[in-house]
Amino acid sequence: MERSSQNVERTVGKYMKEMGIKAKWVKPWTITTIDFDFNNELQNILNEQFTPDRPNAVWCSDITYILTNKGFVYLTSIIDLFS
Repeated sequence: MERSSQNVERTVGKYMKEMGIKAKWVKPWTITTIDFDFNNELQNILNEQFTPDRPNAVWCSDITYILTNKGFVYLTSIIDLFS
């Protein structure tokens, strides 16, 4: 094949640049928690009685994470089961 003086080679990168498309790098998955066997350590001290008779006797909490554009944010909630 003969090549003219004009460079007509087209690559995926050039097409992407023309269309304003950019590659997105995805961070590899990182293990953030380690699952331990807590069965021997945990005790059921409430015995499914979730209506305490006085304030500040039983507290409950939970934590979760939410994916945002800038990364993960953590949300925790703590409540007194009396209220």
